[in-house]
Amino acid sequence: MELMQIGHRRPVLDPDPPVVHEGALSVALVCMPWAVVDMPSLALSTIAPLFRKRGEVAKLDVVYGNIRWLDFLLRDVGLEREHYELIVDAEVFGVGEWVFSSCFRPGVDPRDTSFHDLLSDSEHVDAYCAMFRAAPAFIDELARDLVSSGVDVLGLTTTFDQNIASFALAHRVKELAPGVVTMLGGANCDGVQGTAVHRARTEFDYVVRGEAERSIAPLVAHIAERRSGDGTRRDEPLRAVPGLCWRDSDGASVSNPIGPTPVSMNVVPEPVYDHYFRDLGKSPVARLIDVKIPLEASRGCWWGAKHHCTFCGLNGSAMAHRAKPAERVRAEASRAVRRHHVLDLVFADNILAPDHVARLTTDLALPAEWDVRLFAEVKSNLNFGQLESLARAGFTQLQPGVESLCTPILRIMRKGVTGWQNVRFLRDCATCRIYPSWNILVGFPGEDDRDYTALIDALPSLHHLTPPAGVFPIKLERFSPYFDDPELGLKALGPSRNLVSAYEGVVDALDDFVYVFESAPAGISPEPYGKLREAVADWRANASLSRLVALPAPDDSLVVVDDRSAWPSREVVLPPGLEAEAYRALAKGKTLPALASTMSSLGIAVPEDRLEELVESWTELGIVFHEDATYLALATGLRW
Repeated sequence: MELMQIGHRRPVLDPDPPVVHEGALSVALVCMPWAVVDMPSLALSTIAPLFRKRGEVAKLDVVYGNIRWLDFLLRDVGLEREHYELIVDAEVFGVGEWVFSSCFRPGVDPRDTSFHDLLSDSEHVDAYCAMFRAAPAFIDELARDLVSSGVDVLGLTTTFDQNIASFALAHRVKELAPGVVTMLGGANCDGVQGTAVHRARTEFDYVVRGEAERSIAPLVAHIAERRSGDGTRRDEPLRAVPGLCWRDSDGASVSNPIGPTPVSMNVVPEPVYDHYFRDLGKSPVARLIDVKIPLEASRGCWWGAKHHCTFCGLNGSAMAHRAKPAERVRAEASRAVRRHHVLDLVFADNILAPDHVARLTTDLALPAEWDVRLFAEVKSNLNFGQLESLARAGFTQLQPGVESLCTPILRIMRKGVTGWQNVRFLRDCATCRIYPSWNILVGFPGEDDRDYTALIDALPSLHHLTPPAGVFPIKLERFSPYFDDPELGLKALGPSRNLVSAYEGVVDALDDFVYVFESAPAGISPEPYGKLREAVADWRANASLSRLVALPAPDDSLVVVDDRSAWPSREVVLPPGLEAEAYRALAKGKTLPALASTMSSLGIAVPEDRLEELVESWTELGIVFHEDATYLALATGLRW
């Protein structure tokens, strides 16, 4: 159910208006393509209140350049929203950066760029080229509007493919009005990347590395003092701003250390989303967009702080996990729903910690009549009770970071779960009516083709469960253990070739600049990789037509109804007593000795060889998943 009222706008929240200083600043924060258009920018929505409460700021606006770009594509270029979404989903890695590189290469035909060769297999190449040609006109239009509004300070945030669009806007604004102060922050500015951006892109006066909550107040105070002062330059205040990149009196780039401790959630303000709903309300695509509201319950990664997954480059300088109290999360969620009449809420946390899962499922307690739909990223070893509680609380979609269904490969990843636990998670999500969003990742140093052979053989028995979005080779990401420690098996061979092509004419030296790098192929061989992709494609094609469910009968027997595409349609009747109780016990996943112990506790004496014979027959029927010494019931509908 969707209660969004796009046309109903209210003034920006300002419960404690600051005392505005004479000659105070006009600040514009801009969200550029390729941010999603169906959600406000959590970064800008959270940072905006920090600007707003400063007495040095007379006017604050948050401008959704991503929505304006989509409108521009529809109005002036003749494209569709789907073309924007193709780039958001990275149909061709790096294409979003390449589109806006045209702003730095006037007159260049997109077909004459090296990146064009990477588009040869895409049926959307003409749309991408049309965007490339249109980008400079859009940037000019947006820059002129900002300058004519009298902006004094322009702030931009950059994550994923927002770099070059942000560079282009700041560059054009500086051409039109050199006195405008420009700043950049976001995930693409963490660590050495922020230093590299500031050195390479002189259109930015300031770049903020890492979390910005401690940096805004002193930086705004300094900018206001400079504008209203006697012209004397004082660098000392800037040297004290954590993570700030700035230029000294000689014009040299200076990069301050990032703060020694991550920002506490106590100083993170409640997000304000009014500007997004204002901008979306003026857009002709508003009626086509199912809006979602982002929430932030925590930062960092509790698992990564203990066992950093080998391939993951998220969090950078802020891995330590910090969480808001559940009652605060509930209050912020409730206010957002009431204010904006949107019931789809997305937790932006990298991963909800177990204790936070428990608190949110019991304390979130949004009114039942709201019929909210919640999304979060979790760890896949949640038990059935936790999943059931999440479902009752309104969580309809989870991203569990499954990544593989094979234990040896999961150990290489340092995921802290087994393959059969991940299968159990998928099965329990189906029982709880939660949609799990996941991928299979491959290409890990040390993985064995034989592991994939066993996995491929097992996949037809899983067709009744939610399939992965696809099979994807890992990329070597900055900040990941693979990047930081080549001894783990991956060696950086230089920046991603796609990004090298995308940045032609914009930045030359990319070693400290980009997030993704080339590395030599590792792990899986081409033949099993191809077979795995085919098996997953078959799973995806048949999942909606497949069912495997255990139904209790009045006599305490179980009837397993099997309608999976790779198996004969049938009903497997498990008589009451040994067979029904053993299958129920396998809902949790058990070894044979553990299963025998469970049967004994139920007063069912049975030799272990009889149990082995039974579970092996169920494995042959495809109603039990067997990995190592563990057997897992595959039918949905079971609780444990």
